[in-house]
Amino acid sequence: MWTLLLAVGLGMLAGALMVWAWQRWSLHERLAAALDRLRREHPSVAPLQRPLLGDDALDALLNQLGESFRYLERELEQAQARQHQLAALFDHLSDGVVLIDPEGRVVGLNRAARNLLAGARDSAVGRPYPEVVRDYELNELVAQALAGSDTQPGRFVELGRPRRSVQALASVLHGAEQPLVTLVLRDITELRRTETIRRDFVANVSHDLRTPLAALQALVDTLLDGALADRAVAEDFLRRIATEVEHLTRLVSQLLELTKAESGQLHLARVLTDLVTLARSTLERFRPRADAKRIRLELVADDRLPPVPCDPDRIVQVLANMLDNALKFTPEDGCVRLELARDENAVHVRVRDTGPGIPSEEIDRVFERFFKGDRARSSSGSGLGLAIAKHLVQLHGGRVWAENAPEGGAVVGFTLPLARD
Repeated sequence: MWTLLLAVGLGMLAGALMVWAWQRWSLHERLAAALDRLRREHPSVAPLQRPLLGDDALDALLNQLGESFRYLERELEQAQARQHQLAALFDHLSDGVVLIDPEGRVVGLNRAARNLLAGARDSAVGRPYPEVVRDYELNELVAQALAGSDTQPGRFVELGRPRRSVQALASVLHGAEQPLVTLVLRDITELRRTETIRRDFVANVSHDLRTPLAALQALVDTLLDGALADRAVAEDFLRRIATEVEHLTRLVSQLLELTKAESGQLHLARVLTDLVTLARSTLERFRPRADAKRIRLELVADDRLPPVPCDPDRIVQVLANMLDNALKFTPEDGCVRLELARDENAVHVRVRDTGPGIPSEEIDRVFERFFKGDRARSSSGSGLGLAIAKHLVQLHGGRVWAENAPEGGAVVGFTLPLARD
């Protein structure tokens, strides 16, 4: 009896050992196959480069799998970091980019696109592109790309408020899990504005040079035709010639000065200056002209105004240009007020008039070269005064601005930084 029980027990123990050995061998084979498959799918996973731990092959295999998984975790972390970097780069592109899937839904867009597209103010991802784009021409461009047109000419559209000039291009992006339509929006508003300024500059220079040159030619021709014999007529014509030459000389001098100011080649002789005294003396220079039009000149200054480090001759030039402009547009019996105040960091200077104000579409252009808001009333000037004033102020580290006062009239001003302790 006992012999039978012992034989059964030994048989069961042997069977259990055989099952355990078979399971261990099976697990070893499956782990080895998994490791081989992992290395085939990821060739960069290197084999273990150290002595195996112990003589147990299963332990060694587990160690190798652990090393491989740790390597893959590091690779995954680096890939996620690169993905975050690419996402940040995508969001900070200067051009607007919208990604659209084959079903016509927006799967991504960057910050520039959100700023340009009115429909992208809310959550745009996942919505149909017409709800996000909201522009007929852009919708048509995207529809053509979705239909399979890989090459399309770019289009120029106007978007947003205020209106922005945008160059748009739609193309199909291959290589991803599914082809995506990429809508690229390039804001060319400033480029067009610069081109307009360049054309206006050339046209205005030509106009301002042609007028006095034509007058000089006519005067000289008249003198040569016989007017020189009449002394009184000749003297009158010579005075006119001198006036036109003076105008040309002043124009060329202003152009040279503006060029130096724009290129930073203008030297500033900075000294601590009492701006109130400087403003009062500059204002008095214009009093005869103001009295002729019955225009009141007023000075309002902060009593706590400290001396300011600046080039007094250049600041007088800035004040003179702004006062000249204010008197030009102020009607008779009006008022021009020069105001000086301060804050913690700068002195604020404002020239306020009671004229018709500045049209809203022209406020951003008053400091452009040769810009004249009303040629009928400002044809005597060169249009360079405020442009020169802007660059002189910027050389001092300040800024200029123009606005309309709520009570009427225009305000043109600038700031000058205070001296640091």
